[in-house]
Amino acid sequence: MLNRFFFGIFSRTQWKKLSCGVFCALLALLPVACMTPERAVTEADEAGIRLATEFWQRQTGRTNEFDVARPADALTLRVAMLAAARGDQRVVFPRIPETGDLTVTNGVLYLNLRTALAIAARNDRPYQNHKETIFKTALSLDYEQHQFETTFSGLILSALDGDLDAKTASGGGKAGASKVFSNGAKVAGALALDLVSLLRDDWRSVAFNGDFSVAIPLMRGAGKDVVMESLTQAERNLVYAIRNFEHYRQTYAVSVADAYFRVLKAYQVAKNSLDNQQRLRLNSQRAEMMFKAGRMNRIEKDQALNDLLTAKESEISTRKDYQAFLDNFKVIVGLPPEGKVELDMNDLTRLEKFMEQIRTGSDDPLEGYPSESEMCRIALTERHDIYVARCELEDVARNVKIKADALQADLTLTGGPSFNRKRSTGSGGFNGEELWDASLNMDLPWERRAERNAFKNQLIALEQSKRTLEEKEDNVKKTVRNDILSLIAARATYENAIEKMKVAELRVESNNLFQQSGRSSMRDILEAESSLLSARNSLCNALVSWFMSDLELRRDMGVLEVDDSGMFTFLNKSANVF
Repeated sequence: MLNRFFFGIFSRTQWKKLSCGVFCALLALLPVACMTPERAVTEADEAGIRLATEFWQRQTGRTNEFDVARPADALTLRVAMLAAARGDQRVVFPRIPETGDLTVTNGVLYLNLRTALAIAARNDRPYQNHKETIFKTALSLDYEQHQFETTFSGLILSALDGDLDAKTASGGGKAGASKVFSNGAKVAGALALDLVSLLRDDWRSVAFNGDFSVAIPLMRGAGKDVVMESLTQAERNLVYAIRNFEHYRQTYAVSVADAYFRVLKAYQVAKNSLDNQQRLRLNSQRAEMMFKAGRMNRIEKDQALNDLLTAKESEISTRKDYQAFLDNFKVIVGLPPEGKVELDMNDLTRLEKFMEQIRTGSDDPLEGYPSESEMCRIALTERHDIYVARCELEDVARNVKIKADALQADLTLTGGPSFNRKRSTGSGGFNGEELWDASLNMDLPWERRAERNAFKNQLIALEQSKRTLEEKEDNVKKTVRNDILSLIAARATYENAIEKMKVAELRVESNNLFQQSGRSSMRDILEAESSLLSARNSLCNALVSWFMSDLELRRDMGVLEVDDSGMFTFLNKSANVF
């Protein structure tokens, strides 16, 4: 049948035309078979997002798909802010998920804590870097998985040979497949076909050949743990990337909240300084009138004027500090420093209301927290960075086994069948033979100095990793203990600041009354005003410090949950004031 098909159907002219047609068809199919940049991007996106989403959902418990792309509104928001800063009219600000329509007036973007955290999560550059690291690690895992899949290869060749009138046409094809198993065995097979025709003579030939081979390592390189190590490490690396990202989300959210309230504190300090300046201006004017009336000496009048001038300098300095803190906040959340941004100063009032609920609810600053030892245990269990450090120690210990395996001899069992068939014009049929072979190859470990040193170095690395983990765990416990002390101190400082504020207000009121009756000196008035300013600033600082101490303790325990918008979930659950 094959004889008739290859030699009886086609004439020389037909063979010539057929060969030319096959050659042209192969050239036409070449672009289709090639990997184009567009196809590479599409396939890489599908594989990376699929694996990243699978591991992301498994590690975090979320149900949404992992998205590596930087949000488009991050760029459009930046462009809009830069345009508004230049004075462009009718600038359109993007609508950002989790924030709704942004509040913009005369090109000024108004942010509260919730919208600030949402914008920060979408604009922060290291935030995006972490997402891209997860994606790239997922692609590395995809490649390692591919190493244990059945892979196919193929080659098609066609050629014409001769002068302007072609004399020879040849064609051929080769296909193969291979697979590596988890025990280290490798199976490969190939099948090849060759066709040759003399177009000016009635002579043609066809040949088939194929082979199948198996290689099984019996000593070095054998065993599932050794063979699958690269795949195992790739899977763990993806878990580490996700855990590191979650740890960064916690620390970054706290840093954004800290920068946000630093701006609010700076604004409040500037406002207190301006109020103090106005009060001292009235006091200086009153002192001037009393001096002219002969009821006050020049020294006291000059004291009042001097403190007023000092207050003006302080007010200028606090305004500068406020702008510096605001610019720093804009950079932290990924906004241009020249962009026009104002923060919701009512968040200080909301924060005071929230912390007052806690203060009046219990006298214990650690209400709702477990014991100190339990908090340290939770931190060592829940913190993502400690989880990664423990897993990395396991990696080092696992690599000790890999290095030990490299010390063994190479002993490999190989073999497999092969065949070849050939038929040409004039022959009576296909000629060829079937063969098989089997061999046991052994390379004794006469020279293993590099492997010996690598094994010893890995043992040292294991001990170093143990000490590193011990140090990290001790630092975590130390940090948690310090956070507990800071939270207790911050609560006590806030309580003291409230009382200090009450005393300062009464002192100012009393000295003003005493001055009218001539029983209070100007120095007493000025000291009272200075104490009131200090008390106001201290109260604001103590309020924010108390809240941030609570956030930092939750963060360092590893229990600070941040939702997809970047907001702290415990605020939503407990008070919903922000």
